[in-house]
Formats: sequence, structure tokens, C-alpha cells
Amino acid sequence: MNILFLALDIDLSNQRGDAIHTRELSRFLGARGNRVDLVTATSAGAAVGLGLNVQHHTTPAGSDFKIVCSCAAIARQAAADVVYERRLSPKIAFGVGRLLGIPFVVEVNGSEEELAIQGRPATQSRWKRWLRRQMYRRAARIIAMTEPLAAEVRERYGLPLDRVTVVPNGVDPDRFSPIDPEEARRRLGLSAGPWILFVGNLALWQGVDGLIRAMPKILERHPAAKVVIVGGGDLRIFLEDLARDLGLRESITFLGPIPYEKVPLHVGASTVGVVTSTRRMNERIGRSPLKAYEYLACARPVVASDVPGVAELVRTAGAGLVVPPDDPGALADAIARLLANPEEARAMGERGRRFVASECSWARTAERVEGVLRGAVGKT
Repeated sequence: MNILFLALDIDLSNQRGDAIHTRELSRFLGARGNRVDLVTATSAGAAVGLGLNVQHHTTPAGSDFKIVCSCAAIARQAAADVVYERRLSPKIAFGVGRLLGIPFVVEVNGSEEELAIQGRPATQSRWKRWLRRQMYRRAARIIAMTEPLAAEVRERYGLPLDRVTVVPNGVDPDRFSPIDPEEARRRLGLSAGPWILFVGNLALWQGVDGLIRAMPKILERHPAAKVVIVGGGDLRIFLEDLARDLGLRESITFLGPIPYEKVPLHVGASTVGVVTSTRRMNERIGRSPLKAYEYLACARPVVASDVPGVAELVRTAGAGLVVPPDDPGALADAIARLLANPEEARAMGERGRRFVASECSWARTAERVEGVLRGAVGKT
């Protein structure tokens, strides 16, 4: 198939999950023999590592009309069969589809309420809500990351059950693979002892403050335990101040953003991976966080907040412990349990590796997305 993939607001040169998702999905769709014309906000020459059959284009400047015309020209030149847009408002895909008479598919990763919680503008006017409803109803298919999010999309836009498909995130099990923790720590210059890892954007909905608040209780039982927090974001200064106020600056290291190719080594150095999530932001629509798949692919057990998507992953894989959101005490107890029981933790990690390698690879995710796209254009 020939696919026009629109990720118009995403800069592939950053280390955020949306950029990683876009890059990896494009790469594995291309590896399946599809031509992918990917349009992102990445500057020319900075979109690297996309693999075979993927052509990158930078989002054109100008009005929505100009962007639609430019993307339609790319689609026409590539003889695109389908337009795939990763955006809550798929107006460009809708416009290209109308101009060229080809179907479009929408990938949904959040909701209007999520934007409001983040302080970002949401669709407020009745006209805009009506227009978005019409666009979703004209979409050939819609992909959502979790089942609760899929249910919300169906209800909000009045869509039939079979129009919306759940396709979670994935992982590259070749890039993220088990490594001896002592060797990984030696290469990173880390001391011996238990290391607790969080990788991700330091934003309000991640609930990383709960991990910091859990540390005093963890240290009571495991005085040598350390936390490494990888990633940047709006809350970094607040979290660093919180760690200092709790007297934890010697026990918690903030690394900031690191190149994606270095993340597997940090996961390999860890004893346990943590996926915290706030109840307010995540309980209703769920999450499919990359970090969870990456921890498991490296055979590390996971302690995760009990929100849809990630909780099912951990439980189905038998690869960790699930705790209530916004509960530092329960989080501390779960982490301390794994640190005190290395054989149990090792067995969980091994089960997680087997599960994600067979069920949650980016190759499987790309296969599922391709199946949705083929259904949209009537190619089975």
C-alpha cells in the first residue's frame, strides 16, 4: 500500500513518546513493504532512522488550506491509497481525502478533557464540535490506543462498534533486550545496588511526585536503593525541589532527556521499572505508555498504577505489580517487595520479555495498523 502519514505537529528530533511512536510505526510499516510518505514538523535533514520505503516531508507553512493542498500534492505524487493522521482534529486528512477521493483513517491518543487538564485549548464552540463530529463520521476507520478511549470516541461521535479499533503501542525487542545489570551499571558509571527507574515526560499526568514521595518508605527497608529519573518536562524543577525538601537528593538522580538509543542501557541497569499515572488524567481513557513495553522487553519487572491499558498489560504478562493511582504508600510497598524478592522479580521480568516479544512488538503493531488501513481501502 501507499500511505500518506500525517503527524503534522510532531518533531521527530525530540525524545517524547509521540515522536518515538511516529518514527517506529513508520519504520515498521515501511519494513512491511508499504510506501510511507511521512509529514512531520521535523526540519529537513533531522528525520533519521526511518528505514526502508519511508519518505519524509516537513510540514508546510501557511494556512490549513495551504497545508491541505501541499499534502494532497504529496499524496498525488505518491499515488497514496489512504491518509493516516495522528491528531485529535483530523482536518488535514479530511481535506486531502475530499480533494483526492481517497479514504482517511484517524489515530486518537487523547481527548478534549485531557487537553483541558494540560491547560491547552480544547474545541469549545458548537460549530467546531459539529465539524469535528462530521469529520470523524466520514473517517473510514479510527484507531485508539486503549479500549476506554475507543469507547469514548464511539460515544462522542456516534460511531458504530466496528469503526473504531484498539491498537496499543509497541516496542522493538531487538533494540530493547535483556542485558546484565552489573555490566550496564559499569558502562554508565553507576554504583552497585538496587536501582529504580522512571523514563518519560515529567508532566502532571505522569504522577512522578508519587515515586519521590514513596522513597522515604522504600529507604527504610532498602537503604541503598536509588532512583534514576530519565526525561524532561514542565515539572522537573518542582520534582527536584520536592526531592530536596524530602532530603532525597542523594537518593534520586535526574538525568534529563537522553538520546533514545541510550534508553535500553539505562533500563538494563535498573532493578525495577516504574509507570506512575494520576487518577484524574488516566483512569477514564487509560494509557499505553512506551516505557512499560520497554521495561518488559529488557526483562525488568514493572510496578504500575492501576489505570486501563497499562494495568492489563502488566497483569496479562504476569510481569509486575499494579497499585492504586496517587498512593505513594502502596507504590513504596510494591517496589520494596520486588527489591526484597529478586527471584520473584527476575521471573516477572522473564515473563514480560516473552510476552512483549511475541505480542507487543512494533512489527505486530504495524501489522495491526496495516490491517485497519487495508480495511479502509477495501484491500484485504
